[in-house]
Amino acid sequence: MRNTNFSALPERKQLLYEQMARSYRTFERQKNTPWVPFEGRLIESKIAIISIAGAYLKDQKPFTNRETENDYRCREIPLNFNHEDLQFFATDWEPSEALADFNVILPIDRLVLLQKEGMIGKIHETVISIAGFTKSPKMFGKFLDKTNDTLKKAEVNGVLILPCSAQTSAAACQVAIHLEKKGLPTVLLTTFYEQALTLAPPRSAFINFPFGRPFGKANHVTLHTAILRDTLRLFEKAKTPGEVLCLNFVWSFGAVPNW
Repeated sequence: MRNTNFSALPERKQLLYEQMARSYRTFERQKNTPWVPFEGRLIESKIAIISIAGAYLKDQKPFTNRETENDYRCREIPLNFNHEDLQFFATDWEPSEALADFNVILPIDRLVLLQKEGMIGKIHETVISIAGFTKSPKMFGKFLDKTNDTLKKAEVNGVLILPCSAQTSAAACQVAIHLEKKGLPTVLLTTFYEQALTLAPPRSAFINFPFGRPFGKANHVTLHTAILRDTLRLFEKAKTPGEVLCLNFVWSFGAVPNW
């Protein structure tokens, strides 16, 4: 079985997540993964992004670590937002790369490029942003139901779910399963292989990059776009519920700062 490489993380974080990965390998894999066929073609489809990185704009109420109802509430970020207004509440990841270029965790500009290339038809008008808290299933489910209603009303054909760490990826798996049960096809990009293999979201791609950097380094447009392109192709190519596709990209940018 493939192992997640945590060597770019600080030493204490390596030990923590290697232990977590070993634990996931002992768990029984989730069964009966929900599955909604992706109808049509990407070039004719409307794609929405759900970001699980605690993103919000300056004029929106910030996420906190208190896990109140406000922290579970989804933020909607318009595609044409002022880039200087974007903030992050980083739960268990180091944000310096995202602060230099938000496309390393939230590749809006790269998705626009792929739309211009003709890979996808439309982009949903807003990004749905979640912090990644899941301890209150009632509140988590409440806001996911609202999100599902919003996306269906907007006639979205597929949802791209983008976490950036262990905690946010666990939440992302729950989001994917919840939306597929409601009838929306999803694709998830994770940086934690063992977790995705065990939790079995419907369609997922694994990239062996450090937490907080699923699309690589800041301002690396070609790399961001290549990773996003390969991830989106899962909508059409994935055939087996719960399968984890391993992307062939290698991290070669050195260590991640401590957090």
